[in-house]
Amino acid sequence: MPQKNQTNGIYPWDYQIGDENFQFEPWILRKGKEYVTIEKNINNKGFFYLQKNEEKRLSLNALQTKSTFNQLMNFGYELRKSKF
Repeated sequence: MPQKNQTNGIYPWDYQIGDENFQFEPWILRKGKEYVTIEKNINNKGFFYLQKNEEKRLSLNALQTKSTFNQLMNFGYELRKSKF
């Protein structure tokens, strides 16, 4: 099955305060009882922390984070809407 190139999409961390779809960090993807948390790495600009449930937190670059986000969405995870 061919892999669709999804590098041109807009991701939750691309929005700015005031944008209609802006959400505060962390961004949480849920599927049943499982969840993945995505946060910006403030110590290493351009990198993000990803953590599944209570497992070890990983530091990934922006391209890896976008790819992982797309894969999770394809696996049925949904982005939790912030309550702000």
